[in-house]
Amino acid sequence: MTASVHVTKFAAAERQLRAAIRMFFLEEDELAIHTIASAAYRLLANLKDDRGMDEAADAHLTVIFYAVRSYKRGTLPKHMSGNPELVAQIAEMAAILPIEVDSRITDVKASLGAESAQQYWRNRNKAANFLKHADKDPNATLDATDVDNAHLLMQCLSAYIDLFKNQLVPEGLVFWLYSCVRDEDLSSVPPHLQPVTDRLQKVHPDNLRAFCAEYIRSLAQRQNAA
Repeated sequence: MTASVHVTKFAAAERQLRAAIRMFFLEEDELAIHTIASAAYRLLANLKDDRGMDEAADAHLTVIFYAVRSYKRGTLPKHMSGNPELVAQIAEMAAILPIEVDSRITDVKASLGAESAQQYWRNRNKAANFLKHADKDPNATLDATDVDNAHLLMQCLSAYIDLFKNQLVPEGLVFWLYSCVRDEDLSSVPPHLQPVTDRLQKVHPDNLRAFCAEYIRSLAQRQNAA
């Protein structure tokens, strides 16, 4: 008798997320990365919903919380601090929201109306739906700016962490540290990981993704050898 192998929804999402991150660092096709990451994100959002969590609301909260906290800490990354209009918007939110320099995101709750949630998913799924369907719009085109894999992967990773606290897989850990270095925002990096970010900072930006791909391979080899 042949044994059958079953894959859970979470296992599928984790494998897709890990594969998409590896593909991102190897600079493979952006559309293929987007398709795989979008599939992982949808699964993770559904799993969160099953546990009474709302990914659309959490995604909005994550952006606002870290922007406001970084503003109050004086650690806004350059891509934000260099935009006066954005800084003014963050300052307005910082004046009214209960977010302080020592706040944690778990201290703050957010909710989103049905219309806003639907709009979030329309925007988030725009490129993924284009890449998945052609039955109603075979002549449609896609604006390349709608494919932002770095942002999508961070949203995937955030949803993954919401579901499984402190269980970052090697790909997720490396992608998070890469994002911190890329955005020049190391304020949330714990002391025991600072030597890694110090090393990443010394790599030329043009070589950083290739370096991260190799770092993931080395971490996987260590795990397999353990």
